[in-house]
Amino acid sequence: MKAISVLIGAALIAASCSAAGEEAAPPSTLALQSETIPEPPQPSIETTTTTVPRTVPEFEPINNYHAWHGAPDTTTAPTTTTTAPPATAAPATAAPVNDGGGGAPAVTSSGGSPQAPSSLYKGVLGTYSLDQVFASSAVPSPATAAGTFPLTGGAGTAANRPAVVVKVDNSSKARPQSGLNQADIVFEEEVEYGITRFAAVFHSKDATVGPVRSGRSTDISFLNAFGQPALAYSGANKVIDRLLLNQVNISNYSAARSSGYWRSSSRRAPSNLYTKTSSFSSIAPGGAPPAQFHYRPAGVGSPVGAASGGFRINYPSNKVRWEWNGVGWVRYQGGSLHTTDGEPVNAANVVVVSVKSAGTGLFDSTGAPVPEFVFVGTGNAVIYTDGRRIDGHWTRPTLRDPAILHGNGQRIELTPGRTWVEIVSPGQFQG
Repeated sequence: MKAISVLIGAALIAASCSAAGEEAAPPSTLALQSETIPEPPQPSIETTTTTVPRTVPEFEPINNYHAWHGAPDTTTAPTTTTTAPPATAAPATAAPVNDGGGGAPAVTSSGGSPQAPSSLYKGVLGTYSLDQVFASSAVPSPATAAGTFPLTGGAGTAANRPAVVVKVDNSSKARPQSGLNQADIVFEEEVEYGITRFAAVFHSKDATVGPVRSGRSTDISFLNAFGQPALAYSGANKVIDRLLLNQVNISNYSAARSSGYWRSSSRRAPSNLYTKTSSFSSIAPGGAPPAQFHYRPAGVGSPVGAASGGFRINYPSNKVRWEWNGVGWVRYQGGSLHTTDGEPVNAANVVVVSVKSAGTGLFDSTGAPVPEFVFVGTGNAVIYTDGRRIDGHWTRPTLRDPAILHGNGQRIELTPGRTWVEIVSPGQFQG
């Protein structure tokens, strides 16, 4: 997909995206077939406890915070004149960050410049309308069946509240994570140096989630398919944060301007920030998200596809393997079982989507380029469901649409339950 315009000033593009706390530079060559490739080492960052409403975004080093954001403001929050639905009123004074996660947050104003309701963003890769048509789908978008949850297809009564999307760290120091098996959908996306990060989407249930990390511009495209979601992330550099703030359909609850987060004393910063999704699902405006996938009825096997025992994905600095255990797909990474909250990370379905990437013109503090994956239009997809592999395509006609899965002119149906979406570049998938 071709960017329409690039509007970021040269000074911002050349500036560091500042990812201290992210992994340092890896070796000059990466053995893509190695199952146990070491993850690039992380620099250590010490943080001090603060009792002011704002927290320092971990996407940039603390000593660079003022360079990006100017002098800290501990008394007033940014104001906003966006056309997004108004947020529920909150107390004027936010609770301390290190509150252990108890209670509902006193969420400050999200801020951001005015943006036309139809605009996706203006910046890194151009300007796109939410209703701009990029492709046509061979099958219609999925719909939520009566008596089911929209994001899992499982039986239940869906709460009239928005989805909450939490950005989750996947560095070696962040493992094991919390909350991944309570998410309805999890996206895995590549960031600097080939490491990966998760965007965990919660609606059918709430959870304690973490470690929470920073946002990326890749998030923007798939976020808009969830209607009016709430976005929880630790912060971002000035360029990316402005893009995220300008998403008028998205309630922005960055830790840089909202409470409801705390830091665990059992881990080192920046991989020790946690939150509860109930802090945001209870106050964010908007109703239930639209369905993202077509589902088979519960207990009905897939009539198509070839039997599969598993597959691999070779992200440059994270080797992933999924295996079928007879009832679902179990995840391994770095040669070890991936766990969360004391149990294996697992899913009813894993959808691998091949997505084009482009350089943003931004760099982290070590000089690594920051990529963006443009998840709109159409591309190849491999769907793993019910112990079977189905080759097909994904199509997102507009940025408001989900990734519609289809093959041979027919919709591809998933098993009701949790789904992982692996966003890959050509050549990373190994079936």
